[in-house]
Amino acid sequence: MSGKIRQNMLIGCTALITGLVIWSAQATAPNSLLAQGEQQWAAGQLDQAQKSFEQALQAEPKSVSAHMKLAGLQLSRQEFKACIDTYQRTIALDANNALAWLGLGFAYLHTGQNGLSMAAFNEAIRADPRNQEKLAPMLAKLSAGSPSAD
Repeated sequence: MSGKIRQNMLIGCTALITGLVIWSAQATAPNSLLAQGEQQWAAGQLDQAQKSFEQALQAEPKSVSAHMKLAGLQLSRQEFKACIDTYQRTIALDANNALAWLGLGFAYLHTGQNGLSMAAFNEAIRADPRNQEKLAPMLAKLSAGSPSAD
């Protein structure tokens, strides 16, 4: 094999390996940001955790995990309008995500939107029938309550 061919092969292999390393780093970036956000959340660093989850979403806008982490944090911070939006985006990506439907139901419940809350809880049951037993008392109370202006 001539020196020129060998040199071109070496350059090609180096470019391929470099591309794979860059791709691998980009693919793991959202996961490392999620892990970082989880650690920050556990340490009570809520603003930093939110930034980490938002950065993970910027890196991977279709990440259901990143949407769920951000929505869960928003719900825990009682940022109901924001978490409703985030849960809705999650459900647009995965309509069978029972946990997203549950979170959305609780966010609606906390904002006094009982009809929407009940509908979200029913979707959580549709997505995972095991939620029926857990949600039965809540649905009974919502059904017995006065209708809200949704």
